Amino acid sequence: MSEKIYCGSARIIKTQYGELTKVSFHKDDINKIVKYMKDNESDWANLVVKEKREKVEGKPTHYLEVDEWKPTQQETPPEPKEPEDNNNDLPF
Repeated sequence: MSEKIYCGSARIIKTQYGELTKVSFHKDDINKIVKYMKDNESDWANLVVKEKREKVEGKPTHYLEVDEWKPTQQETPPEPKEPEDNNNDLPF
């Protein structure tokens, strides 16, 4: 697995309508994401918002990380099974 890519920060803000997650990015964070997308020839980037273990009053409570998970490639997809004929003589 490659080195983790950290980008941006977030904090939970309480409003009269409930909690909101405010996410902030610096242009360097955006550039990290774009580089990841170019390196992986992808049009998408998935980010994971993670809560910090040690929080500081007035500072962001969460950080973001590029999710580099990729599904494993199967050589051939499994073939669908045909229904078994039980000879029940049911009309349906």
